[in-house]
Amino acid sequence: MAAVVARNGRNGGRRGGLVGLALAVLVGFGGAATAGEPITVDVHNRSVRTACAEEDNVYYTLSSPDIGGFTIEARSPDYVAGLVRDRTAPDFSGCNFGGSSGADGGHYTPPTGTLWENDDFVLKGVVYPDFWRPTEVPVSVGKLTQKFLHLVQLWRKTPAGPVEFLVFYPQDGYWRLKGLPPARTREVAYGSSFLIGPVEESTRPYVAYKSVRFEPATTSFTLEFARGGTAWIEVTGVDVGRSTVAVTFDGVDTANLPFAGLRSMYVAPGNADTAETVVRATPGAAPTSIAVVDFKDAKAADVTFARSVPSSHNTSAPDLGFRDFRGR
Repeated sequence: MAAVVARNGRNGGRRGGLVGLALAVLVGFGGAATAGEPITVDVHNRSVRTACAEEDNVYYTLSSPDIGGFTIEARSPDYVAGLVRDRTAPDFSGCNFGGSSGADGGHYTPPTGTLWENDDFVLKGVVYPDFWRPTEVPVSVGKLTQKFLHLVQLWRKTPAGPVEFLVFYPQDGYWRLKGLPPARTREVAYGSSFLIGPVEESTRPYVAYKSVRFEPATTSFTLEFARGGTAWIEVTGVDVGRSTVAVTFDGVDTANLPFAGLRSMYVAPGNADTAETVVRATPGAAPTSIAVVDFKDAKAADVTFARSVPSSHNTSAPDLGFRDFRGR
């Protein structure tokens, strides 16, 4: 599928599920205009080794008191082009916290409703029985506000049907992003998660949101943080094998807390959601690559969390790149 081109239109949204609101919009790869000069940021590795493929042992934070915005790119690994079998089932063989091949909650299907829809996208909300961080975060679209959502999904409509490519959890600030699948497959897997905003620590890292608003006209999310300040997350590209979002901050405390984080898993190069940290120290410099658990803290103009060989875990999941860091 070709990248789509931004426009506005009069085609009304269709009601469904919780509610649907109307405004036609398509998204292209043009991206948001950058403001501020390019900067480097501190990349800090807090990963540990594990034998468990279901443990988020990879943890990185990005920090800079001067950050004004940046871009996140999800891109399918090079090997996906020749992928024969995608493996996404959980693997508890190296874990000591239980689990089995049937550890899916008895095939529980959580309540899901449509928040907004047009000819090209669908925004859905999901409610689970409980969540590790039971906070109330209002999620709004137009005049609709929902305070009980655990998961928000953005889907792209394709000739083969809607494809989910972006999700986030309002209660702890975790996001996932992926590109559209190749024509021969129905979907590709999610892999690594990322956090946007002042990253705090509890039983696991999190970002505390005060509220979230989706803007159909720009296919973007406005995040209000509990600690103060705002971020805008704009979908700037969605295509086969690649999706991008642009992040812009205003009034966010980035002097005392990281402005972004990455969570993932790594057991070995062939059993990992991300296996290599690829860093470019300055714009235009040659990249260096090292295993994610062995990387030492460094300055970076861009950093990508990648895989070079197919993994037995979430084989089709994308690499995640953080780049185009710019000052306030």
